[in-house]
Amino acid sequence: MPPVSHPFKKGAMVILMNYVDHAPPHVHVKYQGDVRNYRIEIKTRAWLKPGLDLPSSLKNLVEAWVAAHETELLEQWERARNNQPVSVVG
Repeated sequence: MPPVSHPFKKGAMVILMNYVDHAPPHVHVKYQGDVRNYRIEIKTRAWLKPGLDLPSSLKNLVEAWVAAHETELLEQWERARNNQPVSVVG
């Protein structure tokens, strides 16, 4: 799963996108080495899983970043769905 963001919080968090992933368009948040529990939909900023133990300040940061880069992320989503390389946005 390649990154689509630069690291946040001194490398403790990064946004990733999976190749040929299922709908709806979303990104994964790798936080303290864990990527399985944190997924957020790009268009609505709804968490596909509740975020479990992700601190609310980090949830807010991710939601704001996704909102600011929605168009770029959706373009990267299409590339990933077509098994093409994705790039870091922002």
